[in-house]
Amino acid sequence: MHTFFSPDGKMTMEEACKKAVSVGLKEIAFTDHMDMDLPDNKNAFQIKDMDQYIQSIASVREKYKGKLSIKTGIEIGLQDWTLKDAALLVRKYPFDFVIASVHLVDGLDPARSEYYENRDKIKSYTDYYQKIYDLLRQYDDYCVLGHLDYVRRYMPYPYTPGDHKIGMEIVESIFKLLVERGKGLELNTAGYKHSSKQPHPHPDILKWYRDLGGEIVTIGSDAHTVKYVGYENKRALEWLKQAGFEYVTIFTDRQPKFVKI
Repeated sequence: MHTFFSPDGKMTMEEACKKAVSVGLKEIAFTDHMDMDLPDNKNAFQIKDMDQYIQSIASVREKYKGKLSIKTGIEIGLQDWTLKDAALLVRKYPFDFVIASVHLVDGLDPARSEYYENRDKIKSYTDYYQKIYDLLRQYDDYCVLGHLDYVRRYMPYPYTPGDHKIGMEIVESIFKLLVERGKGLELNTAGYKHSSKQPHPHPDILKWYRDLGGEIVTIGSDAHTVKYVGYENKRALEWLKQAGFEYVTIFTDRQPKFVKI
């Protein structure tokens, strides 16, 4: 989840913790945005003071001890030219949990219309998936891959029920890479807010990941406001069961622990 430490976050850590306790969560991870270098640095999605961020998490962790387990996380936005800096940052700070995400494809963000100007629906998906695969082949300092089909959130093309099958060859390569390297996949419930009423990724794709040997899977609400803390968490557990998972994964010091569903 994302707090005011993210440029698009709209809640304090204290507010997030209060809501987490009220909805019955036992453990959360703050994963504010750190895109190492955006083309327009004025709008860079970056934590401006990393030391303050780490200290703030430590403060609420102490305050909520015995009520809520709070993990130190980060969402690293990857680009071709920032992988070394991303790795150095992750190794410098005591992160429990690191999400690797892709928000830009050759400088263009799928959240903006420019990305789709020369791409139809298929190319919009496949270019994004190919960029994920190319980056993860070069980068290893993360725990899980975030919001696999991020483009679905913003795509101007109408959603159809078979969209999750687009680019399956590349997705298969991504999943095999995750399994081979002992990395995991995020089940991001924010996708359910989309008109498709499906998480990131689609439950069928979750099952496919499991069938390919995927074992590490985490649940993230991707909350940017208090309203969505713990969003569709119970439904997410059902999606995982249906996909064949018996465990959900949590992380401490970037090491996975499997919790029975």
